[in-house]
Amino acid sequence: MAIRMPFQINRFHLLVLFTWQFTIFFASQQIFGIFSNYVPEWKCGDGEPGKNCTEYKRCDGDITWVNPVFNSAAMEYKWICDGDYYMSLFNQLQFGGVLIGTITFGTASDRFGRKPIAIAALTLGVTALFGASYVSNMIALFVFRFFVGLAIGGALVVVCTFVMEMLLPQQRMALRAFFNWGVARLMITVICWQALEWRVATAACAALSIPAILILIFVFPESPTWLHTKGRLDEMRESEKAIARRGGMEYVPVKHRKIERNKTFMELIKGGLFRRLVTLWIMWFVASLTGYATDFNSGHLSGDLYANQAIFSILIAVSKMVLVLVDTFVPGFSRRVLHQGSQLGAVVCFGIAGVFKFLDYQGDWFLIVNTIGTVFIEYTWDACYLCAVESMETSSRASATGSCSLVARIGAIIAPSLNYVNQHYGGLVYIIVVALGTINLIQSYFFLVETKGIVLDNVKVDDDDVTLDDEEMTELENGGNGEKR
Repeated sequence: MAIRMPFQINRFHLLVLFTWQFTIFFASQQIFGIFSNYVPEWKCGDGEPGKNCTEYKRCDGDITWVNPVFNSAAMEYKWICDGDYYMSLFNQLQFGGVLIGTITFGTASDRFGRKPIAIAALTLGVTALFGASYVSNMIALFVFRFFVGLAIGGALVVVCTFVMEMLLPQQRMALRAFFNWGVARLMITVICWQALEWRVATAACAALSIPAILILIFVFPESPTWLHTKGRLDEMRESEKAIARRGGMEYVPVKHRKIERNKTFMELIKGGLFRRLVTLWIMWFVASLTGYATDFNSGHLSGDLYANQAIFSILIAVSKMVLVLVDTFVPGFSRRVLHQGSQLGAVVCFGIAGVFKFLDYQGDWFLIVNTIGTVFIEYTWDACYLCAVESMETSSRASATGSCSLVARIGAIIAPSLNYVNQHYGGLVYIIVVALGTINLIQSYFFLVETKGIVLDNVKVDDDDVTLDDEEMTELENGGNGEKR
């Protein structure tokens, strides 16, 4: 008797999901700054341990580390006191690369195909990571980390679009729930905990990202959806047959909506499309700036470095598994409810954290509200990705998602500076998170469209809304469980 997998997942879908997890793990290098910028307390001679810059200057940098748990780049290159702006620069250069990567790789994948560009992005990233683990010059380190960021930008946009086009509508939430940022964050935490040194940890992260490249090369065919947009129908059918064969399924021809041509970016910013993009841009910007600001701030919370990050990671991963159950079995749990409920939760939690910071309270409840708030921000990321992919036509999906990711990278570039200032003006992070979150909540309430259950190949956008055919409307009304490949 054949075993029926949940969400109609076959063995090919599992490979798609694992490829996404390895890709997210590679992309988690965006928060490697939590570990690379780690600085323990120090002391000068027989002085008192602490983080007193006066003592640091008195010893002219020749200090003794007190109970260090990780040998970071900040410790090696002395990014301390007057040099602590290098911590921000380390992250900002990488995020600058991510921004450029979202533009170049996303556009290239719409033109040349999902598979070759996805392989190119991940190969560049793994190579740059190995380079960053080897160099001993700080400038060379920054250059390699920039290229890591460039590859992350491409991988996130292209691989996300690629795998979304390979999955059934009901599997998209499973993608976000079981193969997610929380798991990737836990993986990088465990690696740093075992490596205890930033160079070894960087090389290990590069090695563990290689499986995604191998699956893309030897298992994935080109996206049938992309081939359809190019009018390469014979290749499209061969790709669909390959997917069926590798999934252990009988091939059944897929009904496709006719696609006239690819849209230019200028066409994306006209009429109803522009209004929709602005809504998505605000969502992505706020999720990125607030998410990375709170992530980097988590490295400065009281308590054990690894325990804190493990708690964040495990709760994010488990909460996303709960999310997929709610999304599957609660019919009224829409994309709008997901985003607005999560954003409200983040505003409340970080508002409370801001009050605790103002009262100079650093107890367990401070860590608890930070953790819960981080989970809610992760939920807003889920809404960002799902709404962006589901609300755009295939002919412009990667470019549109790339523009959203570009806007998000602007927020990410700002985030390290915010944390740098926060070290001198405590509480600033929480004020900005609450203010931006409130603005995002209001604008999404009025302008965010509902897209749950949409079959990606059938999305058609006019000047006002998403247009579906009669068959897909029936699927959507029945919970979005229509068949694709």
